Amino acid sequence: MLREERMEYLYDKAWTKKGPLLVIIIGVVTALWLLFNNSRMSLSLFIFCAAMLMPLLVATWHKIQLFLQFNDSSTYQRFIYLKGMIQFILLIGVISTMALYALKYISLDTLSLGCATLIAGCLILESWVDWKILKIDDEHVVESLLGLMNREKSKG
Repeated sequence: MLREERMEYLYDKAWTKKGPLLVIIIGVVTALWLLFNNSRMSLSLFIFCAAMLMPLLVATWHKIQLFLQFNDSSTYQRFIYLKGMIQFILLIGVISTMALYALKYISLDTLSLGCATLIAGCLILESWVDWKILKIDDEHVVESLLGLMNREKSKG
């Protein structure tokens, strides 16, 4: 399958159409729960942010399953799983640091530094994995191409 065909397939099967609605529903339900619950504000903020990030875990899993259909090579599939694990670690890491901040185990400076380090490290590692995947499968679709296609489709 050529890169353009893969991009069309990923766009058609993507969760981008369902994702915002799911995030809004979860956000409204969580916000209503927080409004009527007299709990600590920082813990409530953590619960709200964690609920907003959960659909991203489902979308990441869905995207991994789509990418696995493109190539039967075990090396390719291992790198796709690695890329998914990096995204999973990033989301869980951010949620964990927010939980530590909400429970007053770390300061705001430590939260900011931890999240920035985690995000930078995961982005660098994910770029390296994409580079390795492109060596195996030169028709691989990277995230930036998907984002560009989504913007073009939404404009016209």
